[in-house]
Amino acid sequence: MLISADNGAKSMDQISELPGQFRNVGIAEEQAVGMACGHALEGRRVWIYAIDPFITLRCLEFVKLDMCAMNLPITALGVGAGYAYDIMGPTHHAVGVIAAMRVWPNLTIWSPADNMTAEALAEISYNHNGPQYIRFDRGYLPNLYENNKIDFCSGVGLACKGKDVAIISTGVMVHQACRVADQLEEKGVSARVIDLFRLKPINQNFLFQYLEGVDKVVTLEEDFLAGGMGSAIAEVFVDNDYRKPLLRIGQRDTFVFDLGGREVIWKKYGLDVESVTQKILNWT
Repeated sequence: MLISADNGAKSMDQISELPGQFRNVGIAEEQAVGMACGHALEGRRVWIYAIDPFITLRCLEFVKLDMCAMNLPITALGVGAGYAYDIMGPTHHAVGVIAAMRVWPNLTIWSPADNMTAEALAEISYNHNGPQYIRFDRGYLPNLYENNKIDFCSGVGLACKGKDVAIISTGVMVHQACRVADQLEEKGVSARVIDLFRLKPINQNFLFQYLEGVDKVVTLEEDFLAGGMGSAIAEVFVDNDYRKPLLRIGQRDTFVFDLGGREVIWKKYGLDVESVTQKILNWT
């Protein structure tokens, strides 16, 4: 069962024509979650689809109670992670969402960085019995694992190899991290890029395996630092007494009202390739 909150896409046309398996509730995301709860209680697996901050932050109490507290097989699909809806302003910016969503028990959170991972999540989400949240970017992202064998159920992938410093990232910023790694290589620093495409629960065993051999660790995210991916990694380090220096790079504590597009936002707030590269060089 797919429930949309007035969102459409060409790929959804074939789904919307399936008898009894598609509903559009209009601009009423809370209603989408409530309806999904009813269908799930009747034995269906349900996906709800809307712009990312609308299906998460706008519906937070419904997500908490209807999805997570009842531990139902409902998957929230949010399109437009981070600043994907750049010029639309704070209403459409999906920042602070990781912090808001990862606190709820039973919820699994995915953040694919390429089409290969997104495709794998179709079957993974179908086979999972509990609530899930998958955050998609808005545009096309090139594949990271096209020629590699990877277990997508692991939640962690190696996007770039390196030996001096590891950059842990998620979503679109994995590609940004790979570009940063190229810049660092020119400066004599070998950077490894780790794609954390399952944000909760973090696969600690795989993560620590991918961190073997590096001296320092950086987290890079297109989100607020408070409670985001970097905070989750810091918690894992502290809870496991894992003693490697950690630098968190992300959005500082301010709303973004700037126009000009995503690249402009990245540059102004220090998330562009040059700024991130320099921060790491100054730190290492």
